[in-house]
Amino acid sequence: MRRRGPFTLALGGGGGRGWAHIGVARALDEAGLKPSLVVGTSMGAVVGAGLAAGLSPDAIERMARRTSFYRLVGRRARFAMFDPEPVLETLDAALGRARIEELPTPLAISAFDLVAGRPAAITSGPVVDAMRRSIAVPLFFPPCRDASGVWCDAGPWEAVPVSVARSLSPDPVIGVWADVPKPAVLASRPVATLLRAVAARAGGRADGLSARRYLSLLALRWADPVHHEPPDLLIRPRLGLSPAFRFGGVAKLSALGYRDASAALRTEGWWPAQLPGGVERAA
Repeated sequence: MRRRGPFTLALGGGGGRGWAHIGVARALDEAGLKPSLVVGTSMGAVVGAGLAAGLSPDAIERMARRTSFYRLVGRRARFAMFDPEPVLETLDAALGRARIEELPTPLAISAFDLVAGRPAAITSGPVVDAMRRSIAVPLFFPPCRDASGVWCDAGPWEAVPVSVARSLSPDPVIGVWADVPKPAVLASRPVATLLRAVAARAGGRADGLSARRYLSLLALRWADPVHHEPPDLLIRPRLGLSPAFRFGGVAKLSALGYRDASAALRTEGWWPAQLPGGVERAA
């Protein structure tokens, strides 16, 4: 069956591995598939914001290739190895200081509330503010605290934001998983019990975000099981041992995403039999 009509594109995290999302977007473009909604987590939020803003996969790839990530994040931040603000300023400028609700394609950015223990969809406000919450990989980038919670990257609790996507739209979901999953052993009974004990011992005041409070929240939430909700089509590019912390190799990772997305779209009946205008497309 040829699958056409509206769909949601759900892009997970993965750090540098998330450049594979660019190739997936290129394959979708070639198949004439344009999402009615984009939902992104962490690196998926970065690439997804570019797509929702109307940038082509080629344009996003060019920007990624000419941006030196580690030159931008040269200083430390509170509770983290790096300060993301120079990266966020670069992204904000590239997107024209956009607000989510003003983008050509609807966008939701997923972030995880460490206090409530659940992900949430950010669907309004400055794109850069939502990305600040979503890319806050624990200990790599600092958490974001506001009146509604303490926010970080949602990837360790749901690798692909399928549940968020389904909470926003009834359309089929194409999910892209580029991340390395959180080790299942963290949620096993003995390890989870130990982590909860660490959380209780660390404590910290609930009305602030001290180092003790942050450690307590992380330990408590790392004990939570990973939520896996299958999308209608899962694209999981085969990226080998490419580490999440390596942000070079954009072209290679994009090519791998394109290869495996094209294969999945064909296998599952999402690839059209003809190009626009009635020209036959090669199998």
